[in-house]
Amino acid sequence: MSEVQGPVTHWLKLLASDEEPAQQEAVTALSRLGQAAVPELIKALKDDDWQVRNHAAVALGAIGAEAKAAVPALIEVLQEEDKYFRGQGAVTLGKIGREAKAAVPALMKALKDKEEDVRRQAAAALGRIGPEASEAVAALIELFKDPRRPVRKQAIRAVEAIDPKAAAPHLHFWSRFRHWLG
Repeated sequence: MSEVQGPVTHWLKLLASDEEPAQQEAVTALSRLGQAAVPELIKALKDDDWQVRNHAAVALGAIGAEAKAAVPALIEVLQEEDKYFRGQGAVTLGKIGREAKAAVPALMKALKDKEEDVRRQAAAALGRIGPEASEAVAALIELFKDPRRPVRKQAIRAVEAIDPKAAAPHLHFWSRFRHWLG
């Protein structure tokens, strides 16, 4: 067992704890271990316990760009049945940032999710990926028409983060409908 493997195993066990403080402590500790914890956290994304899966995703997000090896597994999370887990998958991909550019097509698909929070989190993730997500601009502009104001607002922020020049004409048009955009 490697020097890091022991602590990773210990903290992963605490993710399954019934005690929220222990779970939060485990997320913090695993994120501090950084890239060394990523392989086990990827496995934890498939755990039977939803709390373990969710906390693993949170820890991967806290690791950030160093968790780029988790991108394929997080793309799968976007297809999960649990709407909260799908949303957390999008949040985590956003925290990985530019290193999650392989997830852009899956995040674009998530922009059409039936759940408002998933659409909003997917838009936010695309914005955090930045210019690497330029292929998503047209899909994000379509979200300016979303019936939910938080989704529209996040789509605007994302387009501005990805390509402010491309966003300008659309934002000028939509500025006449400020009440709609929020």
